[in-house]
Amino acid sequence: MEKDQRLTPLPNTTVTDLQKDNQDYPASYAPFYDDENFDDKRSVRQYFNIVYKRLPLILALTILTTAFAAFYMYRQPLVFLARTEMLIEPRKPKVQTKDSININFANDVNYASTQLQLLQNPDLMMAVVQKLGLHRQPNLLGNQNKGILSTFRSIFSSDKTVESKDASLPVLNENNVAVTGVAADKLSLTPEEEERAVQYLTSFLSGLDVDQIEQTNLVNITLKSTNPGLAAKVADTLAETFIEQDIERETKGAKDVYDELSKSIEDLKSTINSKEVELINFMRNGDLPLQEKGGELSASILQNLSGQWLGAIDERRKIEANYNAAVSANARGEGDNIRELTESRIYQETMRINAERKAKLQDTIREIDKQISTAENEKAQLLVKYTPEYYKVKEKEQQIAKLQENREKTEKEVTQLIDTDEKKIKKDAIGGALVGLRSQLESAATRENQLRATYLNEMSKANIQGQAETRLTTLKREIETQRNLLDNYTQRQKEQELAISGSRPDNIKISAHAITPTSPIGPQRTRNIMVAFLMSLAAGIGLAFLMDYLDDSVRTADDIGRHLGLPTLALIPDHGSMDKLTTALMPGKNGNGNGSGSIALITLEDRRSPVAEAYRHLRTSLLFSSAGKPPQIILVTSAQPSEGKTTTAINTAIALAQSDVDVVIIDCDLRRPRLHSHFSLDNTQGLTNYLSGERNTENLVKSYANLPRLKVITSGPIPPNPAELLSSNEMKNLLQFLKGNYKHIIIDSPPAISFTDAAILATLVDGVVLVAMAGKSSLQLMRRFKQRLGNLGTRIYGVVLNGIKANSTDYDYYGYSSTYSYYTAAETDDSTPYMEEVVSSRNTKN
Repeated sequence: MEKDQRLTPLPNTTVTDLQKDNQDYPASYAPFYDDENFDDKRSVRQYFNIVYKRLPLILALTILTTAFAAFYMYRQPLVFLARTEMLIEPRKPKVQTKDSININFANDVNYASTQLQLLQNPDLMMAVVQKLGLHRQPNLLGNQNKGILSTFRSIFSSDKTVESKDASLPVLNENNVAVTGVAADKLSLTPEEEERAVQYLTSFLSGLDVDQIEQTNLVNITLKSTNPGLAAKVADTLAETFIEQDIERETKGAKDVYDELSKSIEDLKSTINSKEVELINFMRNGDLPLQEKGGELSASILQNLSGQWLGAIDERRKIEANYNAAVSANARGEGDNIRELTESRIYQETMRINAERKAKLQDTIREIDKQISTAENEKAQLLVKYTPEYYKVKEKEQQIAKLQENREKTEKEVTQLIDTDEKKIKKDAIGGALVGLRSQLESAATRENQLRATYLNEMSKANIQGQAETRLTTLKREIETQRNLLDNYTQRQKEQELAISGSRPDNIKISAHAITPTSPIGPQRTRNIMVAFLMSLAAGIGLAFLMDYLDDSVRTADDIGRHLGLPTLALIPDHGSMDKLTTALMPGKNGNGNGSGSIALITLEDRRSPVAEAYRHLRTSLLFSSAGKPPQIILVTSAQPSEGKTTTAINTAIALAQSDVDVVIIDCDLRRPRLHSHFSLDNTQGLTNYLSGERNTENLVKSYANLPRLKVITSGPIPPNPAELLSSNEMKNLLQFLKGNYKHIIIDSPPAISFTDAAILATLVDGVVLVAMAGKSSLQLMRRFKQRLGNLGTRIYGVVLNGIKANSTDYDYYGYSSTYSYYTAAETDDSTPYMEEVVSSRNTKN
């Protein structure tokens, strides 16, 4: 698809340039093709024509928009303005001494700007809404908070918002007024109340305005609302709430520190109490000594037990050495060398051996008695601490029983030794000595084990007690540390209380409370209606130019010259625009003035009409379109269907025949022929019969009774292959035959873009007349067809523009509106115009 070059400026092509490019272009054609530069610069008249063409659309859009704006504005409620004045001074230094510098805060622009922005904070307005309890009022502002669709529907409803200056405020009491200092987000709201609060918040913020009076510390808070009393109350409450929040902001740091200290103090108290309870329970369950020197006592006991244990070990080792030596000596047969036996050498004498043995046995018995006494003493000592069931007591009992058994055995041996020989006495003495040593060793080992177990037990108890005392010391130190920290925090808390009481700001005050307004300030109905009028007018004009820019159709003769570079041969008025003017004057086929004539034959039936005059202009343009002689074979076609090419071809042929020359018109539209219907001729025989091989031309050329110089060749039966027939040699021969018998040959063809028939015929004619319909024909398609014909080397005489409306500038420019007035005033007969005489004279000469 070719690029749309409608707004692209064409070269500065004039008639003179066309004459240079084409030597056949006549200089005498200048009166029929305006000599002007077709560039993209539009004149004021052209802009005016664009607006004038779509003036109804512009007026309709402007009137409807303005009426809607007026209707909407007069249904809006009255708006009232309440004003509260505040004094916002610069912050003062918190501490002032003799040596302190006097700082001037008057130029603290950031502080003043910050306060102005905080006054317009949505959170502040939400706090005001909840403080006044407005979120519990469902119809506080009437229709003001409705959505766009609801507002639009209300314009056409009968439920009007009451515009009352005396609209009362909602009843405020202790139940619906929020506690001072409570943030808005801490209040519990239902979903409906929250949505309602947001609506009121948005409404109040849209009407809120905060301004600082120049060169002063005064700030005006103005609030617009449809409820005058509510506007004054909200403005005052806004200022009061702002002061409260400012105090809260200024003391927030100190309060946060105070709250943090209070929380820390409570935590410390709780920790100290838990530690003290833990200390008491630990001392109760750990069985710790109450005296301070419990550790020294445990050390003394361990030291005493350690000495006894070491002594028992030394004694056991000595007895074990003696026992081992005796056992070794006895095993070697050296029992006589045992120290215990050496002491009883009295048995060396035979006579005294028994006495000595008896004495020795008695000594043994005494030793056993001693051991039994010792064991009984140890048992008694154990029974002091333990019960008879204790295993050590039982061991002692077993030891005593064994010693007593040894004693009894020794006593028996004493009796036996008296009657035994020396050898037996020695043997028995050695055995008794070994048994005694073994008993001593066992006793020493038992005592050692007892002392060892006692020492280890006491040492374990001392270790557990030491760990408990360490944990006890740690708990005491933790409690002491927590108490010191509690005292420190308590002191800082009291200091913070003094800081909070001394840091409350007093630089913001209300200097003038709002007064309930009595007269409205809006809405600005006249201004808004005027703005809507101007905006809708501008939008309408812009829409008109947009539609003009997007319109690709041919509208004026200038479009043809600007975008196609072709001359405009004639401008044919729209027949519908002339109906009212010509109904009474246009004669019928019989000339009776009944207005029943056809537009296709208007040049013949109503020669005084503007349409007929336009076709005579077309005839003149064609006759002067070639240098030397007028064109003979002319093809009339169009780019699209229904653009008036058949009507143009018929009226062109009629106009040429009226100049007293022989003219033949051929219907080459073999797809949709219409020529025979306009002339009321039979179409059974025609062009297709001849092209199919019929050589008889008697039925080919038909006469038209109302105009003898005009001959008609109808299409004939519709063939299946129109393009092949038109490109045949028979078609060329027919045109060559007609050229020798007729002055002009007019050919009607199918639309050029849809079918190839027009391109085929264009190669057989002298030139092409392109027909376009104003407001319908596409410049893009016409440009494409022109390019196609250029590639074929075909000459285009120009464009015939059909359908010129009565309100068009071209219509007035060519004087079609005064044609009938001219003929009526002249009251002349049906004579041939002057131009027809000129053309007729020229044709006669040729």
